[in-house]
Amino acid sequence: MGVARLFLFKLILVTSICQYAQSEELSTGQHQIPGYLGQIQAHTPMELESIFQRVDDLLKDDSQYHLNQPLALVLHGEEVRLFLRRNYQDHQSLVDQAARLEAFNAIDIQVCETWLRDANVDKSELPAFVNTVPYGPDREEELLEQGYEYF
Repeated sequence: MGVARLFLFKLILVTSICQYAQSEELSTGQHQIPGYLGQIQAHTPMELESIFQRVDDLLKDDSQYHLNQPLALVLHGEEVRLFLRRNYQDHQSLVDQAARLEAFNAIDIQVCETWLRDANVDKSELPAFVNTVPYGPDREEELLEQGYEYF
């Protein structure tokens, strides 16, 4: 009977600690907000413009968007060409909007190094605000496993 009481006491103690920790997270605003991953399917400038505009609109209405976790955009298709220095003049407004959103920590652009290699493009052709990852589809899978949700 003493073992059962000890077990019950420990169970109540652990439950109380967990409830306290959860209430602290909620009262201090430290609960985990899911990250978002931009779902890119068409690989076109219009698709990126649409995503950037949605993020920009959310950024303007700060009650709905949390800057502590930017929208992850993993690029591994023809849309990468929009960001190349040699194409800047043709896509200046889009690249400038991306740079502004990146500066406000609203997006995090990551480009697939495998795609760069296959397209014979050097990393140095990308703007400084664009990061690279070894393989885009694997990075997307990692983010989803970390609890990211498609945007």
